[in-house]
Amino acid sequence: MSRDLYDCTAAELATGSVEHLSYDTPPSTAAEWLETNGYDAAPIERQGDAVGFIHEDDVTADDDGDTLEEHLTPLTIDYMMSGDTAFEDVLAALIEEPVYFLGGHSRITGILTRADLNTAPVRIYLFDRITYLEEHLRELILEHAPNWKQTPVSVDELDDIEDRYTDAQAANVELEEIHYAQFSTLNTIISNVEACWQACGFSTTAQADSRLHEITDLRNDVAHANLLVENTDSDGFLNSGRTTENLSTTLTNINQVLTNLQEAGCAPGTVEDRFERSEQADQFL
Repeated sequence: MSRDLYDCTAAELATGSVEHLSYDTPPSTAAEWLETNGYDAAPIERQGDAVGFIHEDDVTADDDGDTLEEHLTPLTIDYMMSGDTAFEDVLAALIEEPVYFLGGHSRITGILTRADLNTAPVRIYLFDRITYLEEHLRELILEHAPNWKQTPVSVDELDDIEDRYTDAQAANVELEEIHYAQFSTLNTIISNVEACWQACGFSTTAQADSRLHEITDLRNDVAHANLLVENTDSDGFLNSGRTTENLSTTLTNINQVLTNLQEAGCAPGTVEDRFERSEQADQFL
């Protein structure tokens, strides 16, 4: 990618204040404690050493017993993660397991679960990439679809673009009109112009519409602070709401489209470039 994008690591996503449960905690008490505190998982200590962890699915309020021995998962390297692990690697790991622990100086320093994918660093990470993609898509349309108003864009969408453009003109800061289109409008245009969806790397109009629609949905959830991962329990086919795997797939699509457009020469210019191009266009009106 041609400019630096915001990145975040496992340490930035993980919950840093880690509360432990004693190995001698009755399972029913542990289940109630997890639910009361809203924790997905917790490390288990025995004589000051972390010996494993329990996930909320491992215990219930009806479980009998005096210790957590039969319910804990040993805290092996498979469940440990370095604090400097990059976000995409974190996301891939969370598809495989629902919880990881960060360690340092012989102690647990952080706990990372799928619920942490709904935190601010993830929103910033995704917003930066989606915004960058949006800039590329506008450039793509300017190059390959100059008559984009003749695509199946609704009258209401065109009126909204015109209103935004008029306001920018009044402030003497206007760009090309396509810069005032919503992301969903860009989706409509690109999905209906073969040269555009081919440059993105899509094989059909339907594929372009489907994948761009998923990106649009994610963009809206990022912008409006909605949940980014709605189902943290499973990636099963019949589950509703965006899962960890869905989020990973959409991010992969964003990155692949960006790569394809940059290879096709459709990278955005600077703000100064856009103003200069807009002024040049005005000379011919």
